[in-house]
Amino acid sequence: YPILQLNDGIKAALGEKNLVIINSQANIIDQQLKKRSAVLSLFSGHSYYHATSLVKNVSENPYIAGHHLAWGLLDSLSSKTAKREVVKRLALVFSSDSFIQKSELLRGMQEVLGVRFPILGGVISENSSLNPSAVSFNREGSQDSVVGVLLAGEQLMVGLGSYHGWIPLGLPKKIKKVDNNRIQDLDDLSPLKYYFNYLGRHLDLTKEDSASIGIIYPLGIESEKDQYLIRFPKFFEPGGSIIVDSQVQENQNLRLMMGTRKELLTAAEKAADAALEPFLKTKTNPSLIIIISAIERKEILGVEINSEINAVKNKVPEHTKIVGLYTRGQFAPYGGNTQLNSMSYYQNGGIAVAAIGLKKD
Repeated sequence: YPILQLNDGIKAALGEKNLVIINSQANIIDQQLKKRSAVLSLFSGHSYYHATSLVKNVSENPYIAGHHLAWGLLDSLSSKTAKREVVKRLALVFSSDSFIQKSELLRGMQEVLGVRFPILGGVISENSSLNPSAVSFNREGSQDSVVGVLLAGEQLMVGLGSYHGWIPLGLPKKIKKVDNNRIQDLDDLSPLKYYFNYLGRHLDLTKEDSASIGIIYPLGIESEKDQYLIRFPKFFEPGGSIIVDSQVQENQNLRLMMGTRKELLTAAEKAADAALEPFLKTKTNPSLIIIISAIERKEILGVEINSEINAVKNKVPEHTKIVGLYTRGQFAPYGGNTQLNSMSYYQNGGIAVAAIGLKKD
């Protein structure tokens, strides 16, 4: 949709509210994926705070943009609390897909908010002929922007869960040579030959069917906890290199992964269970569930795409609201609440669930 017209229409109905618009691939409302739709969530209450900030020209220096976004969120929060210190719980972050150094954006934010502070969100691809901005805040935005919402408050409860469901298929290989987001050499062979070893040399991965093959059989990049974060190949080059959508580091372990409907749905259940864990322990119900899922999961789940939403819906009371959106990439920790002693990562293919509510008096 044309974001400015949507912004003006919502404000005409609601008045002059702080309004963030995220132009996503598809939306989630209650139990269904919805395309060609607008989903509206209103945040209001006296028991918690939310602060908002937007930064333009991210691609000039994503690391500095992360700093500016985090400081903007803290300044906005400080103005709302009359500079009184409050407990910060969660940052929701959404950016345009205008830059490669997506991990650098996270690193900049983490240096301000804390390396272990939970950051949840995604990257929005602009594939509309209307050429709207991917994200905006109060009519401000561009094709090169990032927006954040910081949730804080003593009474606020937040539970998180994030998994993907792709399982290891190939033996691990160490990345020997990279050029930003181009993986050029592995231990003893090219990335393209690595694919051929498992999928057969008859495949022509430079043709159009490479997108589907790359989603079913993506690459896994080892994180600090011996878990593998998904990277979907964007291009298989005839010379043997593979291009992904974010920077990769040398000496990381890489391996071929495989996706199945069963494992992806199991990952959705695990993410929901992890997000709801603190609420179950305190016998409290969440008021809101936010789902951020990879649009590529639809390639494997097909008509079962709503099943992963139901995997979350079936675990919460009827009155709990569920909203969400589909992105091309996700910002999230990997794992559940008991494992969230690690930093957030940029990843592909994940489903992240945030459960939000208030503590009992």
